[in-house]
Amino acid sequence: MVWDETGILLFLLWLVLPPLYVVLLGRHYLRRCVDAAQRAVWAREELREALEGVRASLRTSTRN
Repeated sequence: MVWDETGILLFLLWLVLPPLYVVLLGRHYLRRCVDAAQRAVWAREELREALEGVRASLRTSTRN
């Protein structure tokens, strides 16, 4: 009777592990995507500020 209990336990383990793996893998990639999106927003803001500085300097140089 030990094999029956072990077989049931192995079946339940086989049933639970794939969804658990997918959830953990999904969380990992979600975290990576959030970090990449934050870096992209930071880079966009830096670029926008740099372009505003260039435009401001061009405006002052054309006035003179």
